[in-house]
Amino acid sequence: MKIRFRHLLVWALIVFWPPISADQAEPRKGRFELQASVTDILGAEAAAGAAHVLPVEEPVSWEIYVPENYEPDRPAGLIVYISPTHSGVIPWEWQAVLEEHNLLWVAANSAGNSVDVQRRALFALIAPDLMRKHYSIDRARVYVSGLSGGGKMASMVATDFAHVFKGAIYNCGVEFWDKKPRRLEAIRQNRYVFVTGEYDQALRPTRRTHERYRKAGVENVKLMVIPGMGHENPDRKHFAEAIEFLDG
Repeated sequence: MKIRFRHLLVWALIVFWPPISADQAEPRKGRFELQASVTDILGAEAAAGAAHVLPVEEPVSWEIYVPENYEPDRPAGLIVYISPTHSGVIPWEWQAVLEEHNLLWVAANSAGNSVDVQRRALFALIAPDLMRKHYSIDRARVYVSGLSGGGKMASMVATDFAHVFKGAIYNCGVEFWDKKPRRLEAIRQNRYVFVTGEYDQALRPTRRTHERYRKAGVENVKLMVIPGMGHENPDRKHFAEAIEFLDG
């Protein structure tokens, strides 16, 4: 599975669209679903560049989680999650981890492994700007993650857009770049966690890709092989460990 991001006008959108400030109204908290199109998020002019990927007025369903202790004057980090399934809802036991580490969650629904890869990539790339419309986001703590095929997608987005995503957690799925990334130096400054399980079918590929990162000069990497775990997301304890590594 390879993505030709260089053929996407989305690259220009990420580099050139203006920053979006958080709304002044009292922010919504807890777990909820939000409907927002590409045009709603980027504006009509910028959204036009993504029209070849999906209709820019098409409503997109987003799963969001904002801890109750979120405070606008304390910018939060952000987890952009790419699900392998129809649902982008946060695992319930991870909610406490986000509260402890001042992190928000956003994931597109209906963006699983059966969806076109360019559309899935676009969802991940515009998700931070969706959240910045409503919340104060710390740009140095914008991370991307995913499970299985979503983990592979996360690894492609994280490296092709290393200036957007400062770290990533690859859960039981990861790909290595097919040619030298144009932002290799930025990748080397970021942080990456490779999560797999003792009984995970992706154990060997995950180990192998972790080692390839190291050989490419990416030093801020962590491999987590969780005893007794199969092909699944890690539990609260190990997810928190991964977050702590990303935060450095």
